[in-house]
Amino acid sequence: MYNVLSNKKFINTKTLFHAFIAATGLVSVPLHILFSPDPIVSITKFTIHSNIIVALLFTVSTFILLLKKKESRLLNLLKHASLLYMMVVLLSYHFLLSSGGEYSGIRVITNFTLHYLIPILVLLNWIIFEEKKWQSYTSILYPLIFPVLYCLTSLIRGLYDGFYPYFFLNPNEHIPVGVGSYGNVVLFIVGFTFVFIMLSFLITSIDRGIFKYKNRISYKVKI
Repeated sequence: MYNVLSNKKFINTKTLFHAFIAATGLVSVPLHILFSPDPIVSITKFTIHSNIIVALLFTVSTFILLLKKKESRLLNLLKHASLLYMMVVLLSYHFLLSSGGEYSGIRVITNFTLHYLIPILVLLNWIIFEEKKWQSYTSILYPLIFPVLYCLTSLIRGLYDGFYPYFFLNPNEHIPVGVGSYGNVVLFIVGFTFVFIMLSFLITSIDRGIFKYKNRISYKVKI
């Protein structure tokens, strides 16, 4: 009986946590865009796209938990990808982009929620609530699809209108507005790809390690 009640409490807490992440994203993203000096520019940011992905995924996950359904393998893979995106958002903003813009009014709050709060909440969710599974190392590559498409579309659009959402994608200007050449753009993309792969490898390895450890303990208890 205690195990049943304990598991029910865990699921309820997880549901509330997922709902909070979803609500924070669903409120923060529109406000950050609407109160932007240039909403069209704001919409092009990887931070906005990745936070939309998180908000939608955790909204779906919340309803699945409320309906007491089991999450699909696809949803688990997408949540793995969203964790990766959030870590890249947090790290790249903190170490590369935080000094590049000033915010006022409500955007001070939404900037914090999108770049720090939501990434940290998604990380905590993975640590505390997500069931660790034996993920294949080939799954490391799947989350790269979205960032690669984002970079390609940004570069192609830049050829037509000269706009690039981030300085490291701009080959036509020099630091701090651009990086001076397509060669430097490629170097930045390769660097980010390496970061994505290493983080994805780390997350997958931790998942596999915890899963293996729990199975070993469970096997010893049965014996």
